[in-house]
Amino acid sequence: MAAITRARSAETPRRPATILAVFVVSAAGLAFEIALTRVFSLVFQYHFAFLAVSLAVLGLSLGASAGHFIRRPAASLPVAVLTALGAAYPLVTLALSWYPSAASVAPYAILALIPFLLAGLFMALVFERHADAGGLLYAADLAGAAVGVIAVLLLLSLWSAFSMTLLLGALVSLTALAISLSDPALRRGRLPVAAAVSSGAGILLLVANVATGVADFHPQNLADAPRDKTMLMILGDPARQARIARTVWSPFARVDVVETTDPAAKFVFTDGGAGSYMLRFDGSLDALQSWREGIEYLPFTAGQADRLLVIGAGGGKDILLGLLAGAEDITAVEVNPAVIEATRAFADYNGNILDLPQVNLVAGDARTFAERDASTYDLIYLNVVYTQAAEPGSQVLVENYIFTWQAFQTYLSRLSPGGRLAVISHNALEASRAAVTALQALQAMGVPPAQALDHLMLWMLPAADATVRTSVLLVGREALTPDVIDTFTANARRLGMQELFVPGAYEVLFAPLRDGMSLETFAADDADYNLAPTSDDRPFFFHLDFGLPRPVQSALVTTALLAIGLAALAFLMGGSATRPASGAGVWASRMLYAMIIGAAFMLVEIPLIQRFQLLLGYPVFSLVVVLSALLLGGGAGSLLSQRLPVSRLGVPVMVAGLWIAAVSVIYRFVLPAVVEAALAASLPLRIAVTAALTALLGVPMGIPFPSLIRQVGQQQRRVALIWALNGIFSVLGSILALAISMTWGFGAALLMGAALYATLALLSRRALGGE
Repeated sequence: MAAITRARSAETPRRPATILAVFVVSAAGLAFEIALTRVFSLVFQYHFAFLAVSLAVLGLSLGASAGHFIRRPAASLPVAVLTALGAAYPLVTLALSWYPSAASVAPYAILALIPFLLAGLFMALVFERHADAGGLLYAADLAGAAVGVIAVLLLLSLWSAFSMTLLLGALVSLTALAISLSDPALRRGRLPVAAAVSSGAGILLLVANVATGVADFHPQNLADAPRDKTMLMILGDPARQARIARTVWSPFARVDVVETTDPAAKFVFTDGGAGSYMLRFDGSLDALQSWREGIEYLPFTAGQADRLLVIGAGGGKDILLGLLAGAEDITAVEVNPAVIEATRAFADYNGNILDLPQVNLVAGDARTFAERDASTYDLIYLNVVYTQAAEPGSQVLVENYIFTWQAFQTYLSRLSPGGRLAVISHNALEASRAAVTALQALQAMGVPPAQALDHLMLWMLPAADATVRTSVLLVGREALTPDVIDTFTANARRLGMQELFVPGAYEVLFAPLRDGMSLETFAADDADYNLAPTSDDRPFFFHLDFGLPRPVQSALVTTALLAIGLAALAFLMGGSATRPASGAGVWASRMLYAMIIGAAFMLVEIPLIQRFQLLLGYPVFSLVVVLSALLLGGGAGSLLSQRLPVSRLGVPVMVAGLWIAAVSVIYRFVLPAVVEAALAASLPLRIAVTAALTALLGVPMGIPFPSLIRQVGQQQRRVALIWALNGIFSVLGSILALAISMTWGFGAALLMGAALYATLALLSRRALGGE
């Protein structure tokens, strides 16, 4: 066996070309995965974005499984697969952009799976062939993924997600061309010609797409769009004669400005669904007086609003409402830079609304800004109807730190005496949950719920459709005065609204709380909807049903069945070449080892990304910094493991597993305090803190898997099975992380990851021993 291994390694001993190919394939794969999240969010509802992650790892797993069945692969096969992968990216991009229906996600999923299948097959072939260099190759794999994360998020600010995937195809094809030309055995065959054709076609298509958008989102051709994709309905209405006037892409979303026959307003849509108004404004408020009669203006009638904080600037409408109310100092926060760019592009139309002398525009996350800001405001205005998608049900999987009780506590602490927090929501259920969340915040500030009820009012606009009963919640840091209550009530009734809760006048909704019931009991007492206050650990504000959402349930069951099936197949196929007793047991332990690594990695990674989101402000910063630190740190750990002989890997893996488990447990309880302490620091320092704390886990997390690859590589044709198992259980781990977080919180998910790494430490000596 040793002679076979040495012979296989000697064929192409750690060639730079092989390392380069692994690096490029890994970078392209992760970049494609992120680009897919943008495409799925655009075509479908938001919660389908997580499907991209599942498709990525599932495809890699299935491709690796296919590699196991290829007996004695030709030396040219990896390059042939690489060439096919380069051609697949543009072909899949064209198919995704021109597919005419959004009625089912299945065709999109099948198309998107193709590049991941080819990437998984390529990785399995390479790692199988050079298993003795598993640490070096795995380091290249992780480093490539880190570069892919950074590159795609930078380029998505310049190009569309579709242009990004075309670029990936060109890069992979050029890599295949370079490798085929550098190898004398391949240079005279057909592979260089195929790679050259694929490269040339990919580059030409990329140039054409940047210039004309031939492979892009074509809403006019898309039938059966989801109900919350309001932009598609407006574009399809002949009476409106709507057209897209401008499109801006960013790592957050695609933003479109849509013009209709109404000259007084334009729409600003985020991913085709979350819409806001951009109003014509020439500097005179006279033409906007009719907006005083809208529900959105109601919070401004309850008192002065000289100093105003608008959470979600959008197209500038809420800023104009503040100007109508006489606001002299307006701070407007907008997290999506594409919205800011699109709004500023029409400065002549909207009166340069974002850059007026009275307006201080803040580009960033509103929660992070509020935590770092020391100013006080007369009114903090949060218009959920325009900051979220039109259909609330599509947002149940969104982790939103704007609507947690800790966030509400921060908002209330930023109010001046007599100041108010106003939340405008889609319906009464959302408004009721916001009210309970505000009561939890007041309780944390020392005001019991029975007394805190004097601090809020809740009104609803009746409608036949319960999902569009626009509601307004008004919350004060102090008890609302009779004058505020009377004025607000009079204006609400004039608009035809119905009271849901008014202190001293109408208290049916929260009567049990007034009688002394606890918030926990009150929230649990509703058998139909989950109105419990949301927290930073469980920030799923729009998930109003008990239990897991149906998409998560389906994904969990489907992935679990696939994982169990693949595990059974791997045991039968991998164990068939072992000795009946001890060999089969060792193979089973190695399978379990691979499965634990896949699930545990995701159970640690996802909570870390969420924990650091508040510290870094932009959600995308958290994704980039945490993923890059984990991947680059993991690459360093993988290189360290490569320096050790296979016979001595058991102890380092055990130490790494115990270290990861211990640090994860510490982070579960310490990170919130660390984040709070570091919030006042500059952004570069906050990035450095995040990267350093993540790297403490990333380096040891890079040791276990390549160690297993090197050990298993000493037995023929098992590396592909290990790779496949690790991949499918990574999918399961990502879905488990979401399910656990929605049920018990991100902290519980992190603890589950710690428990799995501790189990890995106990298993390592048996799994990495000989048979």
